[in-house]
Amino acid sequence: MSRSTASGSSPRSRRGREGSVSEARHRDPEAIRAALLPTRYLPALDGLRAVAVVLVIASHAAPAHLVPGGFGVTLFFFLSGYLLTGQMVAEQARTGGIAFGGFYLRRVLRLMPAALAFLLVAGLAFAAWGGTITPAGWLSALFYGANLYEVFSGYASDLPVAGASGAMVPHPFAILWSLAIEEQFYLVWPVLLLGLLRRGGWRGAAWGLAGACLAALVWRACLYRLCLQGAPGAVCGVEWYNRLYAGTDTRLDSLAFGALAAVLVVRGDPRRLAALVGARGVQAAAWLVLAGSLAWRDPYFREVVRYTVQGLALAVVLAPLVARPGPGRRLLESGPMLFLGRISYSLYLWHWFAAMLASHLVPPRGPGFVALYLALTAALSLASWYGIERPMIALRRRAGSHARAAGPSEGPAPRAGARAGSAA
Repeated sequence: MSRSTASGSSPRSRRGREGSVSEARHRDPEAIRAALLPTRYLPALDGLRAVAVVLVIASHAAPAHLVPGGFGVTLFFFLSGYLLTGQMVAEQARTGGIAFGGFYLRRVLRLMPAALAFLLVAGLAFAAWGGTITPAGWLSALFYGANLYEVFSGYASDLPVAGASGAMVPHPFAILWSLAIEEQFYLVWPVLLLGLLRRGGWRGAAWGLAGACLAALVWRACLYRLCLQGAPGAVCGVEWYNRLYAGTDTRLDSLAFGALAAVLVVRGDPRRLAALVGARGVQAAAWLVLAGSLAWRDPYFREVVRYTVQGLALAVVLAPLVARPGPGRRLLESGPMLFLGRISYSLYLWHWFAAMLASHLVPPRGPGFVALYLALTAALSLASWYGIERPMIALRRRAGSHARAAGPSEGPAPRAGARAGSAA
């Protein structure tokens, strides 16, 4: 008797039934919501972090118009808003409140050890090579004011690169602008979120976030006009385009779009999530819009509109990308992508010092510089992950985090059912 007869069905028919069950599960509204909950570990989000940090690193080794490093930062903002807001919304639904002390303690343990190491190493090396860092520059970097300092004073470097090109070694603290925006946002957002949830429920929070996204767009448009008409530096900073790119008030919508998506996932109608996941035409349009936002070079669009367009597109593509099986999700959840995403914070910090060191040693052009820059990035980031970030995970767990410590040889992350809160 054949094996297929003994089992009652052939392997092919069993695979077909399993596929049908899987497809049915991924059309079920509650299953889709469960697959997107930020209170669970979502491996695809680590993969998206990997995409973001690779874009940033590549943009500092290639002409800026060829690699969209700015979009990598926007993606970081969106993911941060999604994960942290989703966790706070779920906590409020479960307990009626948000434990602010625990939230801020986890942020300090997550960010400060590697950041302090970077500040000391990069800042002291820059000074030892002959560069100048003002006391205000040190303080702005230490207390998460780097974006404001960059906008209104500027981290000007006075240290020439190797060779006679006239270019300067990057200032060590210029890379910290995006971290400053995040921490300024989270300084007030948990309190505002709790107030919105208590007064207006999840719908009130969603409308508040939508209003913030719209207000940021309108404010960027106003600033664009004012700055081109010659508004003073107190309004537009040293360089007007930096005012729009690195201001907390002009970039908070990149975090708010992620936060809005989280509110809708955690507390919204799961049937609408299911409809979005099944709307392949809408998703295709969102991907086209996202690609177009990277290609369109019109100054007004780039400085004013693109962050809104990209935030909307990310909110649309996130659910099907994370919740529905497919080649995109398999790529994001592959071992190398998961590991890059897990060490993305170290990569983001230390690639900048790698660029500084490489440009101090060799002229910053050609394949030799790129090879040295990438090798230093890898070495420094791995040292930071294994020497600083990974040992801190046990302490972060005691503060309520569910961070994981897996390395590149420890296999893929667990599926969405395992609690691991990678951003907590």
